[in-house]
Amino acid sequence: MNENKITLTDDFNIFNLIRNLWKDRILFISIVSLFAIGSIIYSLTADQIYQVVSIIKPSDPSEETTLNEASPIIGLSLGGYSHDPVINNILITLKSETFLEIFYNKYKNDERLFEPLPDGKEADENMRRYAAMKKLHKVIDFQVNSDHNTIALSVKLEDKIFAYEFMKDFIETLKNYISNQNIEEMEADFAYYNDLLERSSDPLIRQMLERKITEKMSKKYKLSSNVFRVVQEPVVPAKRVSPKRTFIVILTTAVGTLFALMLISLKPVAVKTVNMLKETSN
Repeated sequence: MNENKITLTDDFNIFNLIRNLWKDRILFISIVSLFAIGSIIYSLTADQIYQVVSIIKPSDPSEETTLNEASPIIGLSLGGYSHDPVINNILITLKSETFLEIFYNKYKNDERLFEPLPDGKEADENMRRYAAMKKLHKVIDFQVNSDHNTIALSVKLEDKIFAYEFMKDFIETLKNYISNQNIEEMEADFAYYNDLLERSSDPLIRQMLERKITEKMSKKYKLSSNVFRVVQEPVVPAKRVSPKRTFIVILTTAVGTLFALMLISLKPVAVKTVNMLKETSN
């Protein structure tokens, strides 16, 4: 019985490992080669993703470029905000499904962005919209650099030309969206002060209100362009960001090597266990 006892310390040592590797070198090379070849095939057939990056610098925080905090934003996600109110307004917009829905309505039939519907099937509009919003959140990313008060926008897509065109459209739509929201807020304030002016009979109060209305009209003109400026224009990417072929091949080959070493190291133990079970059954 003692002769059949499995002693792991005898089986797991450097000498036995080297001996077993040499004995099962064909098996070892086959396993490593299988992992390596598989990783090469995967890296060559996987979808290539290109990234377009653009950097915007918001205007200086002021009444002219700051949205009303009570503006209704649907789908707001908290976190990642800055001390700069203008940057925060842009981030609120970027995280808003109300804003992203503009691109869903514009590109929902474009297969370069969204998956096509199966032949002969019509997806439920709510489910289709949900999938589109999820894809847009994955495709569009943004990072705030608080040291320079800039926002880096990025778009990742398979078609690099379309990614470039989409980024340009995205920046223009973002500027127009925020500008229009600011103007709408200003028009609401203008209507409020104008109503006060019509109901007031005090000359001093009317003078103050008229001055306020004049300021509002001047600010409304500035709001049409004073949102942010692009400090790094988007360009057509020259290199893909994924798949990272070299990294995939090296990592997968390393995993295959470890797997082969483990398998060959455990082989003597497995053989000894099987033999012991056969002897016991006999």
